[in-house]
Amino acid sequence: MTGIGIDIIELGRMAGTIARSGEVFLRRVFSDDEIQKAHCSDNPTNYFASAFAAKEAVFKALALGWDREVDFREIEVGRGRHGEPLAHLRGDIKRRAEAKGCGRVLLSLSYETDLAVAMAFAEG
Repeated sequence: MTGIGIDIIELGRMAGTIARSGEVFLRRVFSDDEIQKAHCSDNPTNYFASAFAAKEAVFKALALGWDREVDFREIEVGRGRHGEPLAHLRGDIKRRAEAKGCGRVLLSLSYETDLAVAMAFAEG
């Protein structure tokens, strides 16, 4: 299985979402580890925005569809030893990816003044 996904998000939109729903949104979308890393970063909003875009891009690359409820905490965005972005799949999303023949997901993340973008490539 191979697939590609891309997502883009306005940083201001992420800031607004966090301001309106705070911890409720964060706990529904991000793992405890992602939340901790974001709060330790220089710019938590940028961190959350790029991680959210990455989760959306991975979802698209895996062609998961909305036929079942998706727990975005099962797509955890981290960093490798050289700082490269990594997607760690867990739980149901990992099982669904493996069932489609996906062996790993590669990520690329970037952000500019007011946008965060992520691209994911799922490979078998």
